[in-house]
Amino acid sequence: MDYLIYKTFVWPTNPHTYREICSREPVYLTSNGITNFVSMSAMRRVITGSGAFFGEDAFTRFKELMKLFEDSTTGLLDHPIWGQRLCYFTKLDLLQEPREDYVSYSFEFMQAQADGTVPK
Repeated sequence: MDYLIYKTFVWPTNPHTYREICSREPVYLTSNGITNFVSMSAMRRVITGSGAFFGEDAFTRFKELMKLFEDSTTGLLDHPIWGQRLCYFTKLDLLQEPREDYVSYSFEFMQAQADGTVPK
């Protein structure tokens, strides 16, 4: 499929921006007053993007996305190039006063591990 998908929602037009921010934190252990680097934490991935819905169903599309946001369970985010990520939908912003045929938005997802946890 050539469109971004989250759970049951298929974007009618891909977002204008899509960004994946990956980070890890160093893990230290202190013993006998000496602190040493031990390893790196699990990778944390935050996915953000922004876009707009156009046409007479623009506001209806945004409300569909809002309904998915209200569900706090994980779901698959499927990007046409980067593949699938198990994620929590953590932020959805309406960026303007919606017009009848245009809604601008931004979103954020946090990737979860297979057990549903999210690294700190």
